Amino acid sequence: WFIAIFHLFVGLSVNLSDRFTRMIAATYGATVDWTPQFTYILHPLGAFMVVRGLLAAVAARQPARYPAVVLGFIILFVIRALHRLLYGDMITAAFGISASRNTMNMLLFFAQALLLLVIWRMARRAEHDVAVPVG
Repeated sequence: WFIAIFHLFVGLSVNLSDRFTRMIAATYGATVDWTPQFTYILHPLGAFMVVRGLLAAVAARQPARYPAVVLGFIILFVIRALHRLLYGDMITAAFGISASRNTMNMLLFFAQALLLLVIWRMARRAEHDVAVPVG
């Protein structure tokens, strides 16, 4: 549910409020040149986040029923973590995000992927235990 709420909030904020968008960037520790070009490119990104938030909400209700959605988020978080690892210098140069902050963000993405995997496996196991009669 956290993933759903986060993606919906950020996606809607990016499309509806310049003020919230700037606050989100500050929360990430990013220094941004708010050019019209940069601001516009955030709108399609926000649209993708809204859709991901809706998909996450559907999967949160029945994670075992929507393995493609859950696995998609796991893969997304792993890729986002790898971006932080592989492009850390570029992220620092482009947005002024410190190496320690970047490492923390990378670990958070890996942790989200791992936590989602564990929760999803538990949900699948619980569904299997209910579906198979004992005795």
